[in-house]
Amino acid sequence: MRRRQRPSPFSTASARPRRRERSPRYPLPRSKGARPYEHDGDARPQSSSFDRTMRLPAFLHAARRRPIRSVRTIAVVLLLFLPVALTTWAASVVVPIAIEARQAAGQVFVTPVVREHFVDTPGTRVPEIPGSPTIASTTTTGIVSIPTATPLPNATPTPPGPTPTPYPAWDSDRPINILLLGVDARVGEEGPPRSDTMIIVRIDPVSKRVDMLSIPRDLLVEIPGYSATKINAAYPYGEMNSDIPGGGPTLAAQTVEYNFGIRIDYFAEVDIVGMEKVVDTLGGVVVDVPGIIKDDQYPTGDYGYTRVYFTPGLQLMDGQTAVRFSRTRHGDGDFARQARQQQVLMAIRDRAIDTGAITKLPELLGEVGASVRTDLSLRQMFALARLAQEINRNDIYTHSMAPYVQVSWIDGGYYLVGNWDAIRAMVSDFPSDSNAQRPLESSAPVETPVVSPTIPPRPVPTATPTTPSRLVP
Repeated sequence: MRRRQRPSPFSTASARPRRRERSPRYPLPRSKGARPYEHDGDARPQSSSFDRTMRLPAFLHAARRRPIRSVRTIAVVLLLFLPVALTTWAASVVVPIAIEARQAAGQVFVTPVVREHFVDTPGTRVPEIPGSPTIASTTTTGIVSIPTATPLPNATPTPPGPTPTPYPAWDSDRPINILLLGVDARVGEEGPPRSDTMIIVRIDPVSKRVDMLSIPRDLLVEIPGYSATKINAAYPYGEMNSDIPGGGPTLAAQTVEYNFGIRIDYFAEVDIVGMEKVVDTLGGVVVDVPGIIKDDQYPTGDYGYTRVYFTPGLQLMDGQTAVRFSRTRHGDGDFARQARQQQVLMAIRDRAIDTGAITKLPELLGEVGASVRTDLSLRQMFALARLAQEINRNDIYTHSMAPYVQVSWIDGGYYLVGNWDAIRAMVSDFPSDSNAQRPLESSAPVETPVVSPTIPPRPVPTATPTTPSRLVP
């Protein structure tokens, strides 16, 4: 048997060149205008991607030929989707806040009513105002005396607060008189509440000066259309009289105008719940308690009593504690309580400016809701917020009516009878009042604020709840 001779690897004559066939299913990639790839023998292309390209599926092979176009398509899709996603996210956050603020604004801002002003211009004397109401069986016990506070020296200027926001400026140069009303509304009480807190706030937008005067709740006044009685009865009288436009705030403002001879431009009303919300929304307020305060007859919401106790010093108070500090009076009297109310108002002002919360007025309005009511417009509120940032703390003064009133017992009731000539002279020219004082510091730095009060555990008897009757004019 003849053995077949194996061709030599060095011989080219007997070796038949083999040609690699192209796969009809996976054609070789070729650029436009290029000649088809040709080779003879076992010669292979220099590119190492030859075999990999031949083995790729059709859709991946197409993607390799158009990588730039695919990335560009994905980028365009992302750019189109990004604004839609951001808009949806912003709407989910902003729209609920806007709706809540709008609802709160509808509750806070009441439509101003056209009411009769007993004083057309600030400081005008009204001859019809009597010197003092006269009622039979009046027993005078003398001038009321309260502890005299030492006027504060010129303190170190308060560091500037945050940059004023682009709120609108107040559009008048005339001083503004605002009547602040604090009402004691209780759950389950029949009839309207009384205004136990009444403060006249005078703001001069030109000189950047603020004056605050607290009106005693037991002050004997003439209520227009009614008889002489305590001034805190004007609010419920107006609430019960449907013929008075604006109700209680209107009659309270008219009573102040009629007796004090000063025009009231606007009012702002807050109840106990609203005051607590304002303080809690600000994260609490820092108040300098001047001395020990103890009251075993602090009224509760169910017509009972509890004890409140404050130690002296700087203290960080939450809403409930600040309200108790402002309302307690059995330990040191009503005039000391008025001073504490003005002090808390200053603490709220300081806290709002120091924390920048005054620049977030819409959010604050959404928190307080129906607990606050005013006839100021939303724009005027913004303008006052801007004006508050421009007023230095050393240009805010407090005034007291203690030197101008006498305690009188009338038919067994406790009243304060005022020297109206002196009172009207003070109100008509606040800067000339020699008894004006600067409020106590409330934003001084404190390393470890003390949460107050610490109430000693002592049971206090609860009074039998009684439902107060409606007032009858």
